[in-house]
Amino acid sequence: MLFVEVILKNLRHRLLRTLLTVCGLGVAVMAMATLWSVAWGYANSAREFYSARGVDIVVVRAGVSNRLTSSLRAELGERLQTIAGVGKVDGSLTDMVSLADADLLGIPLRGLSPAGFPMRQLALAEGRELAPDERGTVLLGRGIADALNKHPGETLRVEDKHFRVAGVIAADNSFDSNSVIATLADVQELMGRPGIVSEFQIQVDAAIRNEDALREVCREIENLTAAGQPLGLKAQPTHQFVDGATEAKLGSSLAWAVSAIVVALSLVGMLNTMLMSVSERTREFGVLRAIGWKRARMVWMIVGESLLMGVAGALLGGIAAWALVGLLSGWGRTSLLVPERIALSALLPAVVGAVLAAVVGSLYPAVRATGVPPVESLRHE
Repeated sequence: MLFVEVILKNLRHRLLRTLLTVCGLGVAVMAMATLWSVAWGYANSAREFYSARGVDIVVVRAGVSNRLTSSLRAELGERLQTIAGVGKVDGSLTDMVSLADADLLGIPLRGLSPAGFPMRQLALAEGRELAPDERGTVLLGRGIADALNKHPGETLRVEDKHFRVAGVIAADNSFDSNSVIATLADVQELMGRPGIVSEFQIQVDAAIRNEDALREVCREIENLTAAGQPLGLKAQPTHQFVDGATEAKLGSSLAWAVSAIVVALSLVGMLNTMLMSVSERTREFGVLRAIGWKRARMVWMIVGESLLMGVAGALLGGIAAWALVGLLSGWGRTSLLVPERIALSALLPAVVGAVLAAVVGSLYPAVRATGVPPVESLRHE
């Protein structure tokens, strides 16, 4: 009988315990992979959101932990425009709102200038663009439009104000797909923040789009003063701004913390399973030692059983995570945070963690089982 066949036979002999252990590891992989998809999916969607608009630098108020709380005077855009290397500047105001037409909370309402370069980069699946002087109209992301079953020409109530839907944005990233975009003037009026923007989006000249040049432009922006006092601006290249966002940091911290807990629980679960297994097979191990099996071979048999359960749990958890991410990405309450598909970069740490927990959890039981002398093992009842 082949060595692998011996391992498989041992697992089949305790089938219920094997299946429960595999399912437990599968749940662990599903939880970790889904959390990492949310954490990294948010950051990736934010990068796509800015890169699709050709944004190189983002400017907010210095010292704010959340960009939604940033408040800058809109006329500062004119000062930014005078800096060498700055090509285009556009201010935007973002806030989280509720939509009265459906049970949707925390939807980003983004105010943009219809003539600005970020607005002009939007691709529409239906309807038309917003006119420069237009008021009371919005563009809906595809995800929001589908959730509300709204089409161009229909009305939408945001907070306590009615807007007419001008068009639907065709976007793959969740930021655009789950946003409502209105003119900057409309959002300023709705939020009671006239003349205020939350950030400036800057597109630099093509000749200086390298990391060192971008940082130099950022330093010049942060050094701007008025009446001898710093303006208090924080300027960062887009990728640094996204990675430093509070939402991205909280998501990553939560994913790390939960992953550590899940791996620890998986390790304890596997340790318990294998200890029960070896305690029931003490006499079997004595027979194997008596017929000439080396201790190393027996250790490999026990570790192999655990490894196979770990691999099976990883496969089961990967499939479950793929299905769960697909389900959550289509649900209105979570679609903003969850990407449409799970990434390999999110699945790999979960699989490695589960397999590693399975192997490490079997080492002590394996050493304990092979440390009993054959004579004592044969006497065991």
